[in-house]
Amino acid sequence: MNICKIHENTSKCSANTMECFMVLSTQAQKISIATLCSLFGTLCIFENSLVLYLIFSSRRTRRKPSYLFISSLALADILASIIFVCSFVNFHVFNETDFSKEMFLLQLGGVNTSFSASLSSLLLTALDRYISISRPSEYKLLMTRKRAWIALGVLWVTCATIASLPLLGWNCCTLNSTCSELFPFVDDNYLSSWICFVMVLLGCIIYAYTHVLWRARQHVAYMEKHQGQVGKQNTRMRMDVMLAKTLVMVLTVLVLCWSPVLVLMIYSIFARLSNHLRKVFAFCSTLCLLNSMVNPIIYALRSKELYSSLRMVFSQFRRQLKASEESPEADSTHKSSVIETICEDTRITGAGGLLWLAAWSALGPVLAAPRYHPDWASLDARPLPTWFDQAKVGVFVHWGVFSVPAWGSEWFWWHWQGEHRTDYERFVQRRYPPDTTYADFAPRFTAHDFQPREWAQLFQRAGARYVVLTTKHHEGFTNWGSPVSWNWNSLDMGPHRDLVGELGQALRESNIRYGLYHSLLEWFNPLYLADKESGFKTQDFVLKKTMPELYDLVLKYKPDLIWSDGDWEAPESYWNSTSFLAWLYNDSPVKDTVVVNDRWCNNCSCNHGGYYNCADKYKPGTLPTHKWEMCSSIDKLSWGYRSNMNIAELMDEASIIEELVQTVSFGGNYLINVGPTKEGVIVPIFQERLLALGRWLDTNGEAIYESKPWRVQMENSTDTVWYTSKGPVVYAILLIWPRDNILELSSPTPSPATQVTMLGFAGALKWQKSPGKGLLITLPCLPPSPLPPQSGWTLRLEGVK
Repeated sequence: MNICKIHENTSKCSANTMECFMVLSTQAQKISIATLCSLFGTLCIFENSLVLYLIFSSRRTRRKPSYLFISSLALADILASIIFVCSFVNFHVFNETDFSKEMFLLQLGGVNTSFSASLSSLLLTALDRYISISRPSEYKLLMTRKRAWIALGVLWVTCATIASLPLLGWNCCTLNSTCSELFPFVDDNYLSSWICFVMVLLGCIIYAYTHVLWRARQHVAYMEKHQGQVGKQNTRMRMDVMLAKTLVMVLTVLVLCWSPVLVLMIYSIFARLSNHLRKVFAFCSTLCLLNSMVNPIIYALRSKELYSSLRMVFSQFRRQLKASEESPEADSTHKSSVIETICEDTRITGAGGLLWLAAWSALGPVLAAPRYHPDWASLDARPLPTWFDQAKVGVFVHWGVFSVPAWGSEWFWWHWQGEHRTDYERFVQRRYPPDTTYADFAPRFTAHDFQPREWAQLFQRAGARYVVLTTKHHEGFTNWGSPVSWNWNSLDMGPHRDLVGELGQALRESNIRYGLYHSLLEWFNPLYLADKESGFKTQDFVLKKTMPELYDLVLKYKPDLIWSDGDWEAPESYWNSTSFLAWLYNDSPVKDTVVVNDRWCNNCSCNHGGYYNCADKYKPGTLPTHKWEMCSSIDKLSWGYRSNMNIAELMDEASIIEELVQTVSFGGNYLINVGPTKEGVIVPIFQERLLALGRWLDTNGEAIYESKPWRVQMENSTDTVWYTSKGPVVYAILLIWPRDNILELSSPTPSPATQVTMLGFAGALKWQKSPGKGLLITLPCLPPSPLPPQSGWTLRLEGVK
């Protein structure tokens, strides 16, 4: 077949023009193109649709700029697949020509828009990684959700505008200019401009990822330099291994898929193409579709959060399949067992993609769990295990040698011999022999009356779903036999018992999650003081004391939570926290379930880590975007036990319930603290407060446990009515009982199906629509009493918006 003379003005826009571009001359060629387009297009749509579902089904992921860029990439690839496959197959396989020039240019514009948006989304993803690596401390300030949406809006408008230019008049028919040999009606100058646009995008992507790889190499050099200090475990944590694999994969796929197409486009501008080369171009065009199909594998499966969401989908399938196996009508038992086996095989490391969705039998070797790198950008992306958000209520226990003087606070040693406060010096002079040292208190820390199972029963009755014990406070004394705390631990001194292990066993028998508090610093440890004197340029204390203890705690007790503290004096480079957390998340025995807080370096609080503490007794005031926890203490003046405390210095039941309700309404967890005595007794007043909290939760726990923040957190910006939700049900928690037994709620919008009940009260409550908006609820009458009523009543609202 001869090449059509498309450059002649008499024929370039005639009815036969498009036939000149139908270069597939044999049935085998058409079948090959149709097969490639159908296979790549179907898988691309399926994979990217799954990625969109995984991102937007999770509130955590859909609010992160990184995942907004990936969702834009997935959306662009879906559109590219649909438009490209339909138009390409109709044109080259079915030789459809019964449409106008405008319709063809509209289809071509759709293909250009989607492919350009796909590349542009890749660029934004690359820039996101570039900023997270080059400016990690400013990443969250620079890459906000609002800026991400603006960037995506500019991206799509720009791509659509550029792709629409031929339809708007920049075509060879309107301009009477030279036409492209690859696309009907397309002006050569426009094609040159579009190629330049794509080349700029590719160049920026390559530059960004090359910079990230360079930074990874720097990290490797640093790790090799300190290899002797850090030890063998960090050989599995080096940042370059997984990062380099991912980025090399990104660049390789981009170059392989786009280079042939771009080379032929550039060649067509400067030389006449033969029919053979145009056939090659037709087949090479499907490589762009292949790139769109591979994108989810690279950008989604390398994400730990999306991978975790994917495993949750598997778990749901598995439960459904198990349920179907129990049904007598199930005629596909063999199929169910095969898929169940496949779900188990998803834990096998391999290289692949989302092809399992089209071929279940290939699932096992396809999915590979990504590993976390020892940097905050990677570690912060780890999804928080779901148990923590569901738990809501925990008990904090501060117990150590400071329980022996039991005066002032748990910072007794620092106030006495660090600050030399006269009141503390006077206390020691009056109570203890001359020349008494803090080490002399350790033998008196006896724990004679410590009954771990009684503690566990008390915490269970208090409604606690997790308990955090101080394994080591800033004084350095460890409540287990730490191998690097010789003669300053609970096995060698004082109790001569493994306090951490005994309580952990009792809590797990009661089905309560176990958390371990650990202080990074020790006030008077000579190794720490020497490192501090060097400006934290040496790390003897970290390498010989802090890190060995953290690894020992995890391997020995397998905690559900690590509550780090003592971070404020030294930077991240000193503590080596990121290396420990990378091991914890990747290779530790609790890697899938462990939760950590945010106290890992002097600028980590409220910025990095698992959930945020931010500060002791932190109250955000508005709904935070990140999971958080409020830690509070029944003794307002101390976390450890004080023998001289009085009732006015303790939180009452109403205050505890108020703090709990407000914290949960803002999406936080509530960790309430008690300090046992040196004998191991939780004094009766603390027990009474905990049991009162438990009684309240027995009635109202439905509104607390596993709840989520509602669209508003409090009624009319007051602090008397607070909201939580669970699915379609909304809970309104009253802290003050209205005098006339009529409660007005303006935030919920009622419907004819609205029902109102009170937890702990039988029967429905009467309500009517408020004259303004909301509803008026008639509460049951409280019997007259000289005592103030209890605090906190919960209304269950169904059928409201």
